[in-house]
Amino acid sequence: MNKILLFALMAICAMWSSCGNNSNGSTATAVNAPKNADTTLCQFSNIDVDKQFSYIDEDGDTLYFDNSFSAFWPQLINGKPCPNLQQALFRAMTDSAGLDQLDKVIDFLTNPGNYTDYDAKKFTPVTAVKDDEGKLSTSEVDVIMQSMTDRLLLYHLGTYSYMAGGAHGIYANNYVTYDLKTEKAVALEEIIADTTLLRDVTFKAIKQAYDYDKDDLFIPDNGLLPLPRDFYIDGSALHVVYQVYEIASYAQGMIDAPIYPHMLKPEEIKRLYTPYGMELLDLSIE
Repeated sequence: MNKILLFALMAICAMWSSCGNNSNGSTATAVNAPKNADTTLCQFSNIDVDKQFSYIDEDGDTLYFDNSFSAFWPQLINGKPCPNLQQALFRAMTDSAGLDQLDKVIDFLTNPGNYTDYDAKKFTPVTAVKDDEGKLSTSEVDVIMQSMTDRLLLYHLGTYSYMAGGAHGIYANNYVTYDLKTEKAVALEEIIADTTLLRDVTFKAIKQAYDYDKDDLFIPDNGLLPLPRDFYIDGSALHVVYQVYEIASYAQGMIDAPIYPHMLKPEEIKRLYTPYGMELLDLSIE
């Protein structure tokens, strides 16, 4: 399990403990949707928590971790619990595309300070952290609702982590697009019908947004642009998102390349998107 994932887990632990404890600053917020929206009532918890841990490394040195978590956390959507959305947010926060099971996350959340799977070490909660000779690691997780329409709810998850002694920290912007009608998070394979065309169109979108050529990107020997793990829908545009280091250098940063309908011929739109994707993007091609 990588260190970034570990930081995220510790930050989520802070959130998990605060959800059941109003003394930590959690407050409920009701949001009435627009009159034309499917959503009649949404309820969220505002969470803002800091947690500190100590950790003894293989050399016997004590390292310190300062983790902060803030979230506009969904409790009710349309007046009902929303476990599918909550689980999608958990997965996005822990980057669990490489995590084969969610139960390890749940085990950590329910047993804060006793996570022993990473290097068989124990992280111990402390009341204060200190930066002795650069031994302070930090992580931040911010979960916000970016937008809501009558069909889609978009969540943005910003994460940052710095491991003591590293050259720089790593940040990420993950997204969860939630279908209010189906009550499920939208997966890329549900809306894309032709992945070859998606790669071609993504190259075009990156060129338009950043003026990068293929030589400016990290492309595997097979010449195929990796399919994105992150995306979101904004109106009729599909935003293809690559995190830091995925296809470009750290200096180039994250890539967010929107694919607008005007970039495609009508027949390409039909090839690229599934009927479900066309519905969510509100595209109609005669």
